[in-house]
Amino acid sequence: MLLLPALRSWLADRADVQPEMVLRAVGSAIGGRDLDPAAVWLGNTLLAAELLPVWARVPLPRREPLPALLEVGDGLTPPPAPPAISILNPPYGRVRLTDADRTQWQHVVYGHANRYGLFMAAAVEHLEEGGVAAVLVPAGWLGGSYFQRLRSYLADTAPLSRLNYVTDRSGVFSTGVLQETVLATFRKGKAPQAVTCGRVTINGRALEEEIGRGRLPASADRPWLLPRQAGDLPLVKQAQKMTRRLADYGWSVSTGPLVWNRRKPQLSAAPSDRSVKIIWAADLEGGKLHQDPSRDHLRYLHLGDKDRRVLVLNRPAVLVQRTTAPEQPRRLLAAALDRETLAKWGGEVSVENHMNVLISDTPDGQLTPRVLTALLDSEALDRLYRCLTGSVAVSAYELSALPLPGPKVLRAWASLSDEQLPAEINRVYGLQP
Repeated sequence: MLLLPALRSWLADRADVQPEMVLRAVGSAIGGRDLDPAAVWLGNTLLAAELLPVWARVPLPRREPLPALLEVGDGLTPPPAPPAISILNPPYGRVRLTDADRTQWQHVVYGHANRYGLFMAAAVEHLEEGGVAAVLVPAGWLGGSYFQRLRSYLADTAPLSRLNYVTDRSGVFSTGVLQETVLATFRKGKAPQAVTCGRVTINGRALEEEIGRGRLPASADRPWLLPRQAGDLPLVKQAQKMTRRLADYGWSVSTGPLVWNRRKPQLSAAPSDRSVKIIWAADLEGGKLHQDPSRDHLRYLHLGDKDRRVLVLNRPAVLVQRTTAPEQPRRLLAAALDRETLAKWGGEVSVENHMNVLISDTPDGQLTPRVLTALLDSEALDRLYRCLTGSVAVSAYELSALPLPGPKVLRAWASLSDEQLPAEINRVYGLQP
């Protein structure tokens, strides 16, 4: 299906060429690979059907079997000749690499390897100079930590020139794909860092919508902050001027340490003299920290001799949910665990691993827990986070990459009331009321 439009266009350009010459040339002009022999057979049948009108124009005595344009093979290996255009819908999912494979792909793999990342790297590597690769992939590579080397390689080898976010795609994939999906186009060779962004609806028929132009960061390994809709343009433009991040204000982000299903014998509904309360992700639903009754049957963690150092939080923090649903109106759900709130929970707690825990080394610093919570709860930061990543997960890596204003702005915010802060945050980030 990916090759049908290309084949039809190629044939239309050669409508006046002798049919025998067309049939001899098509095999070197268009081709494809797949590991599934049945898929290759079916694909060859469909593509050959497009060639039948040309074949019918060949005098009967000189007719030969129609060429097979697809072959069974590994799409990661080089094609017979560098293509001018490469179109791919690669397989998704993590893959365990052998030592030899990890050495081969070390320039694009950081930590876990994902199949589609390898295919993207191979596609641009095999292109001819000035060639174009168009890929249909999840959007996670735009911001995920594991894709930082891939982003650097793509920016250096074949910069991103166009990005279309695929929307309203129910029924498009045979298996559930929770991440946002994008159509990304790369052109091999050095080019300006500008990226044309758009949206495309492919549910029933294709409808394209232009968003505008974004640009890649100077350090391409960092998450790529690109607009998802036209209203994001002023937001992204303003945020790209901000050079501060959480680490610059003494904040660190980690995952809640309690993996509850590994600690089942230590969980109960009743406290003991060696237990602490557990904060579950459900306790943060709606953006307010509360004790969800549905988790009260596993509310307490009984601590072993060595558990306190690893599993207990006894200082103020800001909590952010790590997992969200695609249909949720907000991606960032945060709540402050200040001294007063922590005291109500017993003075110390254990946070489960579906939560991010943000802790400051300088509690009285310029970015206070109150202001940070207001930032994460703002419309501006929620939209910026969506512009950084297409994943429904909220990771420490992307939280750490969120652009923040300078100290002067934070000092001004410190004197504002809780009612005034949201509007002022949105104004500073370029969102007009």
